[in-house]
Order: sequence, then structure tokens, then C-alpha cells
Amino acid sequence: MMRKWLACLCCSLFISATMLIEVPPSNKAYAEANGAALSFDLSAQGQTITNTFSDMNAWDYEIDWTTKAAGKPSDYFATNYPFVKNVQFMTATGGCYNGFPGCYTDRDLFVNPADRTNLTDYDFSRLIGALHNVVDQGLKPHIKTGNIPIKYSNDPTIGVMEANLRPPSDYNQYYNYIKALADALITEFGINEVKTWTWGVFTEYENPEWFDDGISAASTKTAFFKIYDYTVAALEAAIGKDNLTVGAHSMTVTEGLWDELEFIDHVAGVGPSGVNYKTGKRGTQIDFLTASFYDFKPGVKMGGGKSLIDTIGTLRNRAVANGLTNLKYGIDEGRINSGPDSKALYSRIVAHSFQASSDAKQFKLMNDWDIDWFAAWGLSTEAIWGGVPAVSTHIANLGYRMVGDNQLDGSFSGTTNDPSNEVDGIGGYNGATGTVHFMAYNHNNDMNSTTGETPAITIRNIAPITGNSVTVKQWIVDDTHGNFWPTWWSDKANRGLTDASYSWSKYTMEVPKSLKQQADRDYWYSREAAYKALAALTPTTTTVEVKGNMLTLTPALDHHGVVFYEITNARSVGTTMTDDMDDWSKTHAHSSGLALDKSNASALGDTSRAMRTNTANSAQSIIYRFDGATRFKLTGLFATDEEPVISNFKFYTSPNGTTWTPHDGWGYADTPINGGYWTKRIYTLTQLPAGTNFMKVEFPTQGKAAYNPQVGQVQISDVPWNSATIIDDMNDWTKTSMHSSGLYFDTAHGAALGDPSRVTRSTTNASVPEYVVYRSEASDIQLTGLFATDQEPGIHNFKFYTAPDGVTWEQQQGWQYTDSPINDGAWTKRVYTLGKLPIGTQFVKVEFPTGGALTYSPQLSQVKLNTASLVNFARDAAASASNTDTANGYAADKINDGAATTDWSGWATDGTPLPQWVQLDFGSAKTFSRVELYTTTGYAIKDYQIQYWNGSAWVDCLPAITGNTFDHRTHTFSSVTGSKLRIVGTSGPAIQPEYIRINEIEVYSD
Repeated sequence: MMRKWLACLCCSLFISATMLIEVPPSNKAYAEANGAALSFDLSAQGQTITNTFSDMNAWDYEIDWTTKAAGKPSDYFATNYPFVKNVQFMTATGGCYNGFPGCYTDRDLFVNPADRTNLTDYDFSRLIGALHNVVDQGLKPHIKTGNIPIKYSNDPTIGVMEANLRPPSDYNQYYNYIKALADALITEFGINEVKTWTWGVFTEYENPEWFDDGISAASTKTAFFKIYDYTVAALEAAIGKDNLTVGAHSMTVTEGLWDELEFIDHVAGVGPSGVNYKTGKRGTQIDFLTASFYDFKPGVKMGGGKSLIDTIGTLRNRAVANGLTNLKYGIDEGRINSGPDSKALYSRIVAHSFQASSDAKQFKLMNDWDIDWFAAWGLSTEAIWGGVPAVSTHIANLGYRMVGDNQLDGSFSGTTNDPSNEVDGIGGYNGATGTVHFMAYNHNNDMNSTTGETPAITIRNIAPITGNSVTVKQWIVDDTHGNFWPTWWSDKANRGLTDASYSWSKYTMEVPKSLKQQADRDYWYSREAAYKALAALTPTTTTVEVKGNMLTLTPALDHHGVVFYEITNARSVGTTMTDDMDDWSKTHAHSSGLALDKSNASALGDTSRAMRTNTANSAQSIIYRFDGATRFKLTGLFATDEEPVISNFKFYTSPNGTTWTPHDGWGYADTPINGGYWTKRIYTLTQLPAGTNFMKVEFPTQGKAAYNPQVGQVQISDVPWNSATIIDDMNDWTKTSMHSSGLYFDTAHGAALGDPSRVTRSTTNASVPEYVVYRSEASDIQLTGLFATDQEPGIHNFKFYTAPDGVTWEQQQGWQYTDSPINDGAWTKRVYTLGKLPIGTQFVKVEFPTGGALTYSPQLSQVKLNTASLVNFARDAAASASNTDTANGYAADKINDGAATTDWSGWATDGTPLPQWVQLDFGSAKTFSRVELYTTTGYAIKDYQIQYWNGSAWVDCLPAITGNTFDHRTHTFSSVTGSKLRIVGTSGPAIQPEYIRINEIEVYSD
């Protein structure tokens, strides 16, 4: 699941001019090795982004939805809060009336709620009036059939929530009450309207402060089951089962009086409690499950409380286990219980920028984990009507712009300036409008953190629909953008307000509601216009040229800052299909012995995976159809505590879905998950054969457990390859994708240096190295550098980096070089060779050394990037040798076992006089032009030959290698065709010249 607001002053985008010439100021357009970076692939579009801010709560609908709502413009919500679609009326139908001890509000819907002699004197008019105000705003009610009316209980008892804790004495009488309400609403609003509404049964049904029969936890649980069953039956009778959407709200974030999961068993019809108390049948209608989720204070979890993911996961896991697979899940109340001053927050949010980054993080989290809504208590300093908007409202409004987008595959890399900062974000694309959206944030759980970040946000595989530019609109939410709070915090200090001035937390959003004195409230209102101006959210717009199908933005993220981008005139270069394994809809076919595992989602970081149903010998498989596929990626999950040795998946390609060819040109990266008990292995298959229209993934057979391994996410793509060889003679910048600003072309002394144009530095004092970047899916690099060694004899080498995304850079160390004197010995030409770049390389960066006495040394003369097939012919070849030291565990067949390391593995001779050889028999003729040779550090083969069998004789691939000291060496040569290849060792290392060692041989074609 796979399935994440920045601070700046006037020019945090840093792109309008710099992107046009591809020279990033301060070297920020490409993330440095230790910088924070976000990368998104426009071609990799997954699930639809949903409106997770769709709901808001009303503790008592009389407060905001009667007189305050009356007469408001019908487009008030559409204008100010377009993201709100549903209004939840908590305790809407009972549990208190004015005059009963402990009650200070009217919730019981009767003419005379105290008259126990008349149980049917229903009066729904107050609730109907409030519902009209909701509907008139174009919103949908969510009616919680709250606690039991006082006169329906034998021993009504008011709890701390001002609600009757006790069950009804007659459940049929309560059934009649709920049905009468539903009938009245249908009469008033019509069935077509009412059937679009949502119904809930109770708030926090297992919380004894809301419901407790006063006898025991077990009998309270049974009483709630009865209330739920009778309520649903009444609603079904009035509205119709097919027209009804109903569910229930538990605590779940913390433990209640009884186990809320038993309710899920009950409605699912599972076990001894699965019988419906009204119908006598098994199970009861359920369409959603919701919970509460609170942090204790900003950044501080509730003691013993669950995370948001685990709160929903607790409910989802039990529902799925019981066969309830199509429910919605939401948070019906929550966010932050108290401010840092330990006093309750009125609407459970703070106005500090902390809330902005927290809500941005929540928006990403909920979309990643398929959580449908998180209801808000308040939206402005007046809760709803009027006032100054909250930063959380800004985040909801900006997030709403993304709703309906396809979520983009994204990742974070690098490190933040402050290790406790979290930089992340979420991206989406709407192909119909050609619009890309990104929301990124810098969040810290410490509200007092003041460290900013400047991440590089890179969009790959993007191109303009027309022309060569896109339009970038940017919104920022932080202390100085869209936020009145810092100014109010200063104003209240100047006014001399103390903690005693507040009835609620001084951090609460609803400032005027929290102030005790009228004079202080008057002061607030005298300044409210200024606060509204500070809270206004204003975007900036610029036009940016796109080059190399990539765009990089480098906003300055203030502490707890959020940035939102809207990029128009954008299209995707290619398409990547993402299968999150939620169902089988994206597969072409799959074998019958596979199932979807939706359990343990939070532990494994994935809501749904594919696994085997048994460990039989027959290999289970999944097949995808994707015409013109060029690359493939798969996430495998392995229970390595149970089976430490990973048995890999196998991969096959086909043009027609019938004729399958094994594809072993893959690499992988491992990450421990679930506390180290599992391993996540991400396979990357590059350069699929031309004409690939089908991909097959085959599970390993046997093993200890059918649930190991599992397939998480699969991606298959037709994004074109950057496969052409690049030869850059450094005459201009046309072949680079990007370069730093401190470089220039030196065209002097061309005859002396043998090159009419080279690139060099403009200063030796740069704190950040100068560089050039190429977009290339290169397999190897050859670079020519020129050094003025008469002036600086010690050569400071260039550095080489690769990245799959132009953001996540990895330094490459395994290079060799050859030197030759030029300019009568005053200069040295060093030709670097770097082979076998990582699978998945799409970008290459060459970095100049820093410091030195001369700006003109070194110089970059030529860069050559080659691309070759990543199918290793050696892997399936039969290995043999003329001599082997078997006594010490060496073997010829270890030279192509995939262990391309420089440790003590592979093949070695036993001291028999040289020359000796080891060979690979491909079984048929292969055409190849590159050999990677690995041996043990300190034991490199000094002298050897690489030969191929042409059908009648052994022929040298290239002249004999002599004086070698490298333990890994890349050999490239003109293509040859042969059925065998061998290495003939004539002299071993100086330490043991009579022995030959080879750990691995890899053979590749052009």
C-alpha cells in the first residue's frame, strides 16, 4: 500500500529562472548525499486519493446547528469548507432533558420527556430543524442514535457525559421510538434524501462513561448488542435495508469496559454471540466501523494508547477475519485532547503551526492505510460560523484539491537537518485535467522545535502537454503564511493574559470561547480583522521549463511547515500500473493455490498481500498483461525468523502469454520489518525483452509455512528507456540533465591538452562540490579527467554517484583507471572505468574534488555512458575448471552463484602449476561484450586472459591483462559470439603467485 506545507519568504521555489537554464542555486536541485529529498514518479499512479476530512462533529446540535445556522447563506460551507460533506450529530436521540438531575440539555425527543405514563408523545421537531440546516448547506447528516431516553430506563443514571448510562427496560418500545423517528424524517425530507444519510449507534459503545448497565461488563455488552440489533431493525423497517448505511463507534484507541471486537463477532454472526437479538437470525447489518483517536498532548500519545494505524487495524483485522471485507473505517472523534498546559482543548486542535504539519501527515497516513475519514470538532475560532480559519482547515482545503487524483508512488531519502524532524508528503495526478498535486510537510512531535528543512522534491517522468513548460502554483502554511497564531501569542502576552485568564487551554483554537473575561473577548474581536488577514492563504505562481522528463522543486520548509503545489499542463511519460494486492482485479490470471492475506497489516506495513494456501510442490503464480512492458518491480515479504534462507521468486516474460522465458536480470534491496522478524525484499527487473506483453511471478515451493513468502506491491511499466549511449565531449550542456552553477567551459590550450573544450571549476573555495548529472540507464561509465600534475602532483579523484530517481544518490567505489602523460608531461590524462552500475540506475552524477590551488585543475574532458543488457549469461551456465582446491571448500560452480563479493567464496586452484582455467558453458552461442571479474581483496589475479570458444578454437576477447591489482574489474570489448567463456590465470597475486582465485564471473551483452 502501499499505499505522505513549507515555509519560505518571497522566493522559496528557487526555480523560475534556474530551472530554465538547469543551474540550481546553492546546488539544491539535486539532493546532496545527506540532504532530505522526496521523489515522486508521475508514471506510477495508484489508488484514488480520498477526502479524509469529509466529516465534522456536533457534540450537541443545539449549539451550532439551530439558531446560529439559521439564515446562513446556502453556500457557506461550499465556499469556506468545501471538504466537509457530512455532519455527525452525537447523542442526537436521547439520554438527557433539562430538569432531570445532572442534565443541562434537552436530547429526549418527546413533548414531555418526564412523563413516564406516555411513552409515545414523540416530538422530533428540534432535531428536524437542525437537520434542515445541515441539508440546506448541501451536507449529509450522520445521526447517532444516542443514549436511551430517560423515561425508557427503569433506573436512569446520568454519567459524566450528561447521558443516561442505562439500557431500555423494553427493547421493543425503543425499537418503536427509532422507527417513528425514521418515519418522521422520511415524511419531512423524502426517502430519496434520507437514504443518502448515515446512521450510527452510540458514541464509544464500550466506554462506561457513555453506557453501563450497572451490573457487569458482560451484561452491559449484551445490552448494547440488543440496542444495536433493535435499532438496525427499526431503521431497516422504515428506510429499507438496501437504503441504509449504519455502523457503530468504539473507543479502541484505549481499552474499554469490554472488548469491542466481540461486537464485530456479533454483527458478523460468528460464535455464540452471533445471533441477532431482534430477528433470531445470525448477524446484523454493518456498513462501517469507527473509533476515537486522541493524542494526550501535541506530540504525546495517550498513555497505553494505540497508534492511528493500530487503532483502525484492530477493527479491520477482526472484521476481515470474520468475512466483513467491504466495510468503511473512520475516526469519529479525536486529534489532541489537551494543550501543553494540560488543560482541555475546546475543539481538540491547536492553532499553532504544529497542527498544520500534523494534519498533513495524517492526510498522507490515512490515504496510505485506506482510512476513510477523521471527523473534526471545529474549523475556526468560532468553531463553524465566522471567525478566523484554523491552519488545520487550510490543510483540509488544500488536501481537498487532490481528491480524485491517482496517488503517486513516492519515497523519502537522505537525512534531515534535525533528526527528529519528519519530512514526507503525498502526490497525486489527474490525467483528465493534466494537473499534478503535492503536499509536503516538515513535522516534529516537539511543538517547540524551530529547525527548518529544505528538501528537494523531484517529479520524474513528467512532460508538458504543450510547449516546454508547466505552471507551478504554490501555497504555504507555517508561522508566517496562513496563520494568525504567532501574532495573537504576542498580543496576549502584551495584554498580560495569564493561564488564569482562560477557561480552556490557552492553546485552543477557539480563542474567544476560551477567554473568561468579556473585556479580553472584546480585545480579541477588536483585532479579529487583522487576524483574518494574517490567516489568509495566498498562492504564488510561476512558469517552469521541464527538461529530461524531470522537475525538481526546493522549497524552504519552516518548522512545522507545509507546502502545497498545483502543477498544470503536465502529462506522464509512460504508464506504470501499481497492484497493491487488495484484490485480483489488476492481474491477468493467478493460480488457484493463492489467497489474499489482510491480517497483520500494521506489522508488515501493507494492508493486503498474496500468499500460498499450502506448501505443495506445484508452483503458484500470478500473471500480468501489460503490453510493451519495459520494467517490473515487486515487493516480497519473507518471514526470515522462521526461514532465514530466502527462496526467491522467479520471473518470466512472454510476448503472448503462452511462451515463457525466464528473466534473471534482476536486483534487490532488503529492509528488516516487524521488529526484524520479517524481511522486505524489493526486486527490480530492468530492461525487459522487447515485445514483452506478459509477466509471470512464480512463488517458491515447499518451506515451513504457506504464509511465507508473500507478494506485497507489484509495479509494471512501459516508461521508455534512457538507453542510448551518451558521449559528452564537453562542448556545451546539451547532453547533461543538470549541472551546478560553479562550472565553466575552458576552450584554451586545446592543442596542448588534446581537447578543444573541457569543463572546470570557477573557484576552489566551494563548500559543496561542483557536479554534472546525466539522465541515463547506464551500465558502465568511462570518464576522462585532465590534471595539472606539474602544479599539483597529488591527484584528487572525481567521485561517481548513481540514483534510480535523481534524488537518492549512492556513491560508486569500484572504479579503475589508466594514466598517460600529456602536454610534455606537465599534465596527466586519467581515464576512469566504472562497470556494473546498480540495477535500476537512471541517473549518473560526476562530482569534482574540492579545494586545491588551481581552479583549472582538474578538468572534465569526456564522459561516456554505456548501456548494456542486464541479463547475466553466466547465471545459467555450467561451470567447470582445470583444477580446484576442493579440500578448502572451493568449487567451480561458485563462480556464477550470484555471490559477487570479494570475500572467501568461489573457485581457487590448489597450487598445481599455472596456467589453470575456469570456464562457463552457456549451452548455446551467446553474443557478449562485457565481463565482470570478482576475486578476494588482496588476492587479485595479476596476469590472465579472457577467451571465448568460437566453435572450433579458443579466441582472446581482448589482449592479455598483466599487472592487475583490482579485486573487481570490468572488461569491455567489441562484441563476440561464443558458446563458452573462460578465464586463464597465468600468475596469481604477489602474496601467492602460484594460486588463482575467482569469486564470481558475470557476462553481459551490448
